[in-house]
Amino acid sequence: MKEPVILLYLLLSMTLIRAQSVWEVGVFAGMAGYSGDVNPTLTSRFEDFTPSIGLTTRTNLSKHFGFRVGLTYLKLKGDDEHYESRESRDFNFNTNLVELSVMGEWEPFGANRYFTDAEGKIRMDKLISPYLFAGVGLMGGGLNTNFSNYPGRNEQILAGIGKDRAYGNSLLGVSLPIGLGIKFDLSKNFSLALEGSVRGSFTDYLDGISFSASPAAKDIYMNMGIVVYRRFGTPSSE
Repeated sequence: MKEPVILLYLLLSMTLIRAQSVWEVGVFAGMAGYSGDVNPTLTSRFEDFTPSIGLTTRTNLSKHFGFRVGLTYLKLKGDDEHYESRESRDFNFNTNLVELSVMGEWEPFGANRYFTDAEGKIRMDKLISPYLFAGVGLMGGGLNTNFSNYPGRNEQILAGIGKDRAYGNSLLGVSLPIGLGIKFDLSKNFSLALEGSVRGSFTDYLDGISFSASPAAKDIYMNMGIVVYRRFGTPSSE
C-alpha cells in the first residue's frame, strides 16, 4: 500500500510544480490522536498521542487561495485501560496509517505578502497570516487490534469480536481533512506554519473495532504540528 501512495504523491507533486511558476515544499512533524471505539472523547489522552511526519507540496492559485498535496505517515493507538468506562472490556490497538491528501487552502491576508514598488520590482512583506484548509484523502494501513484480554462472557460482544477479527488487518478508505493554521514568513524563501486538523472518515475500523463496540459510529483522527516550507520560483504581485 505504501509504495503506490508514495508514487502517486510524487506524480501529483511533479504535475503541480510543472504547472505553476511558484511552488513550495514542506516538511511536517507533529502528533496524531484518534476518537473512536476505544477513546470515547473527542481528543486522545496525552499518552495516546503519537508522532506523525509528512511531506507537502503546495502552490498559490490566487492571492487568497492555494492548493496542496500531502503525504502523511502516522500511528494511531488506544487502550481501554486509559478510560474508566472501558476498563472492564480491556481492548487495545495500534494502527499504522499512510494518507495521501489533496486540499484547498484559504489565506485571507495572503494578498498582502507581495507588492510592486515604485521601480516595478516585486517586494515581499513578511506576514504572520492565518489560513483554513479542507479536502479529501486516501488512507491505508495495517491494523493491530488486541481482543485477547476481554474477560467477559457477553455473547453479543464475543460475536462482535469474531466479526471484527474476520475483517482482517488491513485498511483502505477515504478521509475528509479540515483544519486551520497560522503561517510565519521567515524570509523570502522560508516560512513556518503551525496547524491542526481533524480527519473525518467513512469507516469504523481505524482501530480494528466495530461490531464488538459501536458499529454505527465512524472513527475520526486528529493531526497537529509544524510545517517548514521552502519556496521556489518567482512570485507575482498580480
